[in-house]
Amino acid sequence: MESSTLNGPLTREEAERIEATLLPTLDRHHLRLQAHCLATLKSIAAPRRQGPLPSNEEIQVWCGEQPALRDDSEFQDELLRQFQVISNQLNTLADACGLTPLELTLEALIDKAEAASRRRLQEKS
Repeated sequence: MESSTLNGPLTREEAERIEATLLPTLDRHHLRLQAHCLATLKSIAAPRRQGPLPSNEEIQVWCGEQPALRDDSEFQDELLRQFQVISNQLNTLADACGLTPLELTLEALIDKAEAASRRRLQEKS
C-alpha cells in the first residue's frame, strides 16, 4: 500500500495503525484526535523535533495561514482551545515517557491508550 496522506496530517498507515488497535470505539476516536493534534503540532513546530509543543502564538499564526481557517476567528478560537486541551494531555504523556512532547510518537500514544483501556477492564472485573 502506498504511503499517501489522507486529508490531514496522518498518513494512511498511521490511520490504519490506529484502526488496527483493539481499543473500544470511543478510545480509538480519542487516540485519532490525539494523533492528529500531535502531527499538526509537530508540523507547526517544524523544523524543531524536540522540546515543547508550539506556543499559543505559534498556533494562532499557523491558523491565520490556513485558507480554510483564515476568515473564521470563532473557529480559530475554538481550535486553539482544543489544541490546549490535547497539549496538556501530550505534555503529561511526554513526562511519563521521559520525552519532550515533540519527541512523542504514534506508538507512544497507542501504548498509553492500550494501557489505560486494560486498566479500566481490570477495574471492572
